[in-house]
Amino acid sequence: MASKEVPLPTENYQTGFPLVQSTLKQYLDGATAALLFKNFDACIEHCEYGLSRVKLCSEQDNFSPKEYTEQLCVLAVQAHAERNTWQEVLPFVQKVYGDIEHSPAAVVQLCLLLYAKLQDYPQCQALANIWLRNQDNYVDPAYPQIVDIYVQHAMFPRKLHSLVPAFLDTCHGLDVSQKQQMIQDYATCIEKELKSGSEDVTQSSDETVVRETAKGEPEGVWAFIRKLSILLFQKIRPYSLSAIVSVAVIILAFLSLRFNKGFKVQPYCCGKE
Repeated sequence: MASKEVPLPTENYQTGFPLVQSTLKQYLDGATAALLFKNFDACIEHCEYGLSRVKLCSEQDNFSPKEYTEQLCVLAVQAHAERNTWQEVLPFVQKVYGDIEHSPAAVVQLCLLLYAKLQDYPQCQALANIWLRNQDNYVDPAYPQIVDIYVQHAMFPRKLHSLVPAFLDTCHGLDVSQKQQMIQDYATCIEKELKSGSEDVTQSSDETVVRETAKGEPEGVWAFIRKLSILLFQKIRPYSLSAIVSVAVIILAFLSLRFNKGFKVQPYCCGKE
């Protein structure tokens, strides 16, 4: 969709508060339209003008600046992300709210997703820790959503699955039932990752033994059987019936190949070559 100019609303400073509030609505609509038409500079401009108008109206009765401020800030963050000026996001948010810990959850969610997409995980961790540790945010209905976004978009990509339960314990805005539900929701993913990591370690150990066997001088049948036995005992509990039977089958198979198929045996007896 092509960029389209969205003109700023005409302001009349001689009029009363009702018209000023109507102008705020126009700024909000203008910023939304500019974002839709991919005119990101105009979107940010509308947001900045609108936020300056909010400050002038903040002391009026029957007016809550929170809704307008949050919506304009969210639109501005989206515009910065779209025009790839992500480095300006945090300064903009801090200019509006003073610091991250007092920012609304919707703004923090957007920032976390932005930095996760950029794979700037240290920044994600800093933002999440600052906001989640603020006691004022413990009662925010969106608190679990912030936790979930950080876990799925910042911890899982870094393979920190095993640290998730400990992280949830530090999130004091979650009650016991919420923590248990999250653990259940993440259980499959965590178990799959831990199992995958364990299999990778075992496979690496097996490959090491095979490489050590292959890189040396040619070894005899009994040496090869010993190597196979070591690998087998890593997989099966030692001294179990299945382990003993498996090793016996391997030995019999090699003996059968040696005497029936004709392994070449060096005639060292009697000093003959």
